[in-house]
Amino acid sequence: MTTQEPDAEELAAEESVEEQPEKENPLFLISADRLKGLERSPVHLIAGRLTADSPSKSKSMAEMGDVKVLIREISQNYKNDSNFIRSDMPLQEIMFRTLLARNNRPMSLTDLHYELTERWATPIRPIVITEERLLRILDTDTYYGFARK
Repeated sequence: MTTQEPDAEELAAEESVEEQPEKENPLFLISADRLKGLERSPVHLIAGRLTADSPSKSKSMAEMGDVKVLIREISQNYKNDSNFIRSDMPLQEIMFRTLLARNNRPMSLTDLHYELTERWATPIRPIVITEERLLRILDTDTYYGFARK
């Protein structure tokens, strides 16, 4: 029978504990520059989400100028529209409207994941998606202009 040195047990225990790589948690927002790069009009895309209470709703597209003004209007008026975000919308649409409702303030991947899986999931439409898959969806988007901050 061989006797192990006392330090050998500690070393074996340390080796068995695998170091977990730090999980990536980037911030995302809607980028007007990215939309222009995708040859999409930020004004048209965002104006299509104006609520009925938004002052710019009655304006023509030619009169709507600044994207930031439209986003601010949405963030100030969406609370009065119970259908602004619905659980039956596509995932990217929910994320897009969530960012608009927050005045396009950057949101972390973890917060976006929580919004989808906890706030908007229902028993009728459970939303089961990993953060890694959500990250891939956001990074490969070619419609909404999602970009890392």
